Amino acid sequence: MNAFTFAVSRLRIASLVGVASFLMATSSHAATSGIVGFYQVPVPVGNSAWVCGLVTKDVYQGAAVTVTADVDGKALVTFDAPGWTAGEFTLHYAEPASGTCAGLAIDILSNTTTTLKLDTTPAAAGLTNGMVFTVRKHTTIAGLLPDGGGFLPFTDSLSLFASNGTQQSYFFNSINSTWISALGANSNNVIIRPGQGMVLQVTNALTLTLGKGEVCHVKTTPTKIKANASVPNLIGALNPLGTTTTLSALGITGSLEAFNDSIVVLDPGSLAQTGTYLSTGSNLINGLGQNANNTSLPAGASVVINVDTAKNMALTPVTVSP
Repeated sequence: MNAFTFAVSRLRIASLVGVASFLMATSSHAATSGIVGFYQVPVPVGNSAWVCGLVTKDVYQGAAVTVTADVDGKALVTFDAPGWTAGEFTLHYAEPASGTCAGLAIDILSNTTTTLKLDTTPAAAGLTNGMVFTVRKHTTIAGLLPDGGGFLPFTDSLSLFASNGTQQSYFFNSINSTWISALGANSNNVIIRPGQGMVLQVTNALTLTLGKGEVCHVKTTPTKIKANASVPNLIGALNPLGTTTTLSALGITGSLEAFNDSIVVLDPGSLAQTGTYLSTGSNLINGLGQNANNTSLPAGASVVINVDTAKNMALTPVTVSP
C-alpha cells in the first residue's frame, strides 16, 4: 500500500473530494474535518484482504450530560444543546473516548434533538455521565467506492464476513452506479466498520484509490473492533500513512488470549495462509516459538483473527504530526 498523499508540509489535500484545506478539531460541539486526503492500494489479480484506513468526518464531539437506560435497557445518552435535528442519525455510530469500550463504533438506533439511543446497555459498554463521544456516519460501500473503484462491473467483488462467519459479496452495477448483492439488491449502505477487513476479488490488477468519496478522513481516536467467536474475523490497522508495518504494530497482542487466540496472515492474490501466530501476552510467536513481533505486513493489509470467546480488540491509533 502506498503512503497517504500529502500536500503542505506532509499533507496533500485530496482535490478528488474538493477539499481546499484541512481542519483540526477546535470545538467540542462543532463538526470537524480532521485531516483529509487519499491514498492508493495496489490490488493484485485474484483475492486479497485489505482494510480502509480512513473514516467519515466527525459530525459531533462532546461530553454526555447523562447516561441512562431506556425501557428496553438500551443506552440513552443525553447532551447539552448539541444542535441536532430529531432523526438525523440514520446510518451513524457513537464512539466513546474512554471506558471499557473506548474506540468502539456503537450503532445509533435513533436520536432526538438532545439524546442518542445506542445499540448497547450502559453496563455492557461501560458508559457513564460525562464521557466524551464522537459521532460519525458509518463507512458504507458506496461512501468508500462511489465510482466502483475500477472494479469490473458485475464481476469483481468486495466481500465482508458477518458476525456469524457467513460471507457476503458485493458487485458494482455500472448501469446505475450502485453496489449490489449477488441477488441484485441495492447494497450501497452496507456498513464497513473501522478496522474491519474486506476481501477484494479482481480479474485484472488495479490501483484502488481510497478517499475519493465521503470516507476520506484520518481517524486519530482510539479504535476497537469486535472479534466474534469461532468465525474468521478480518481485522487491520487504520493507518494510511506508511507502506509496510509489522504484526506487533497492529496493537492487538494484549487483546489476544495467550497461547490460544491466533493471527493468520494471508497471501495477496491467492489468499492462502502464509503464517499463524500466537500471543504470549506480551509478544507474538510463530509456530516454532520464535519471536514474531517484527514479521513484516503490508500497511493496510487485513489479517484473520481467530478467538474462542468474543472480545473487543484494541488497534494501535494513528499518530499524525503536523
